[in-house]
Amino acid sequence: MGVHRGSVRTLRGHPHPGLRLLALPHSGGRAESFAGWRGPLPAAFPGTAVELCAAQYPGHGDRLAEPPSEGVGPIADEIVADLAGLPPADLVLFGHSFGSAVACEVARRCPGAGLRVVLLVASSAWAPGDPLRNPRAEHLLPDEELWARLVALGGIDPVLADETEVRDLMLPALRADIAAHERYLACPDRVSLTCDIHACVARDDPLVPVRAGRHWGRLTTGDTGVGIRAGGHFHAYEQPALLLADLARRVPAHAKGGRTAHE
Repeated sequence: MGVHRGSVRTLRGHPHPGLRLLALPHSGGRAESFAGWRGPLPAAFPGTAVELCAAQYPGHGDRLAEPPSEGVGPIADEIVADLAGLPPADLVLFGHSFGSAVACEVARRCPGAGLRVVLLVASSAWAPGDPLRNPRAEHLLPDEELWARLVALGGIDPVLADETEVRDLMLPALRADIAAHERYLACPDRVSLTCDIHACVARDDPLVPVRAGRHWGRLTTGDTGVGIRAGGHFHAYEQPALLLADLARRVPAHAKGGRTAHE
């Protein structure tokens, strides 16, 4: 059956965090995708005891031996259970693409687990229930076509793009993620949150146009905003210092003032 390694990984820890930034990766992504955020994190959150974590979904990274999840809900359940076992801290959820759907479900479950989400950032993602989104069924594409599409988007390292063995290892989890995401976006159940939401879209994203940022404001009673960045669908992994500084400005002041980084 393999070893269950848990879903929440600490990329940059703090002994007494006041704020925990949890990054939730795209379809097929790994927790390690956010390793580039470790260096610029302190400068982006000066005077704040911030901890950087990232989710490792089943079937991804060092959990490759586990079967990938077929739904967003079970992934969120596991993440919330892991978060509840960590030292208490306000939560910022950063979901990129598929990760934004996971972030929504994590945010819905957090109050019941005694966890406080102060900001949800939806990056390169349609909001669930957005009527402007055209239904898609990319998870049904043949292997070669699906792989080629992901390579063209920039989600696959070009060095690995022609490696058949790598493709065959990665595709089951990728296909499961994409299927879960497509089902979630098409679900008629209304998502209702109370945390602040910031939608982060990119000008040259072929999958998620700038207009997709508007519907996120209908999911919450909290404050909302839309930011437009340069780049394509995977902008979140480019220029992390600028992105993190922008996120820090959007975190409510009361969530950053509890402890300093020197305590």
